[in-house]
Amino acid sequence: MYKIVSIDTYLKYPNASILLDVRSEGEFEQGHILDAISFPILNDEERKLVGTCYKQKGHKKAVILGYELVGPKFKQYIEYAYKNFGDQPIYVHCWRGGLRSKIMSSLLSSAGFEVYQISGGYKEYRKLVLSFLESDFHFSVLGGLTGCGKTEILEELGNRGAQTIDIERLANHKGSAFGGIGMPSQPTQEQFENNRYHHSSKLNLEKNIWIEDESRINGKLQIPDAIYRGIRSGFVYFLDYDFEYRLQHIVEEYGVFDKTILIENTTKLRKRMGDMLNRNAIEALQTGDVKTWAGLVLSHYDKQYYFGFGKRDSGSSKKIEMKGEELYSYLSSIKKA
Repeated sequence: MYKIVSIDTYLKYPNASILLDVRSEGEFEQGHILDAISFPILNDEERKLVGTCYKQKGHKKAVILGYELVGPKFKQYIEYAYKNFGDQPIYVHCWRGGLRSKIMSSLLSSAGFEVYQISGGYKEYRKLVLSFLESDFHFSVLGGLTGCGKTEILEELGNRGAQTIDIERLANHKGSAFGGIGMPSQPTQEQFENNRYHHSSKLNLEKNIWIEDESRINGKLQIPDAIYRGIRSGFVYFLDYDFEYRLQHIVEEYGVFDKTILIENTTKLRKRMGDMLNRNAIEALQTGDVKTWAGLVLSHYDKQYYFGFGKRDSGSSKKIEMKGEELYSYLSSIKKA
């Protein structure tokens, strides 16, 4: 017989077990627990049919229809589990610990697996996520104009043992009009929040945490309010690198991409850049002059960054010109304010 456990119990040992999300594929795509396996007991269309039946004919008829749809699949569920799950413990959840996860838990348990049904299901998990995302965050903020390589520096700090939150990596977007080029598709807002929780919930909020200076919107995603407040109120270590250094970084990073894609994304900036500058930038790309294009775009983003940076309190930042090992040594030595 399967056992009923809390979501906290699963989260203590997520790598030592298998987690099955038996909601429909559409529900899973909207948002899921990281590392969960989509194992729908009803697909989107079947779930819709059961829901319609419930509204029109009531609970009992809907349950009967559900079993009619699911019953023929029992054999394939068991065969798949025998082939792929071995003797690992299996945790099962649906939306709120209801009939779907009960049916799957009972089925797999009867087949000899060690099964745990998660009480409250995905709904309970989302409560944990949203609660964590309202924590009181205090960050050390890595700032600087476009082209300083802040993301790479943040990654190296993490490699060296520092606590970091990398918004851009989890959002699959680098934050500018060109931020999605060469990146995977962005997750849904809900999944972005889940990913944020998964990667940050074990951080020690009493110790220093590094994060990049970000705007509220990253691509199509919004940074959770408490994290954004932490960014805006945090002390900024501003990388004060010269224009030529940053220009070369941008050329190396974006010059490898198809010019058609760069032109398409540059066009999106026409209103903010102004028609003439934008047209000049596009013409530079059309003639293969990536450096001129990068210089024009970089100048635009410098103005944008200074505008936002100017809204911070006086005395809340420090300029840094050092690079390489000297920079990492200095940043690594900084403690929580």
